[in-house]
Amino acid sequence: MKIAIKPVILGLAICATLTSCVSKKKYDTLQGEKDALAQSLAESQDRIKTLEEQNEALTADKDALTADLNQVKEDLKMTMAQVEEIKGLVAAKEAEISKIQGDIKTAFAGYEEAGLTIEASNDQILISMPEQVLFRSSSASLDKGDREIIAKLAEVLKADASLSVIVEGHTDNAKMKEGVGYDNWDLSVRRSMTVVRTLIREGVAPEQITAAGSGEYNPAVTEDASSKEAREANRRTEFIIVPNLSELFKVYKG
Repeated sequence: MKIAIKPVILGLAICATLTSCVSKKKYDTLQGEKDALAQSLAESQDRIKTLEEQNEALTADKDALTADLNQVKEDLKMTMAQVEEIKGLVAAKEAEISKIQGDIKTAFAGYEEAGLTIEASNDQILISMPEQVLFRSSSASLDKGDREIIAKLAEVLKADASLSVIVEGHTDNAKMKEGVGYDNWDLSVRRSMTVVRTLIREGVAPEQITAAGSGEYNPAVTEDASSKEAREANRRTEFIIVPNLSELFKVYKG
């Protein structure tokens, strides 16, 4: 009876050992899968965190860009408003210059046949009076007719105190006669000063007037400057009338 029990016990022991071996393998496999899943989960969580951080950064960038865009839009609105304001001021200034030019042409209509010219350029009006209209040869004195011409210009300047005028005398290149006591440059300045004093006597504010003389050094005609025709053209008195552009510059500077 004892002999029969031993094989049975031995068999059971072998079976238990085999069962134990199978369970350990399975456990290791499951444990490995668990560790792999845990690692994968950790990596996924890291990626999620990174994506969240990137999303926050992108959101912050988007907000900053939106703010910049809104600021640009506001700046553009202001710029467009300034452009429209400048356009309005330029149009008004052009209209003013055109009106002044018309007033001057009306005032000097009877002198254009004598060679007086009136031109508008670069926001300025240039009146050029040849010697046969104003002054006599080598003289810096005005006669009654000359003073009447200056009085017409004075009325235009007094009507708009924002206007300023540069009175510039010019001569030809012929040398002054000996014993006169002054040269061409002196003569051009004397003529300018004579006109300036006459304008002031007519009621023009001194602050509106600038006196200048260029002698023979800024000729209207440079070709064959010693010819009779060139010298006649170069002996002249010019009036450069300049409107006040300060409002336009204020808008430009912002």
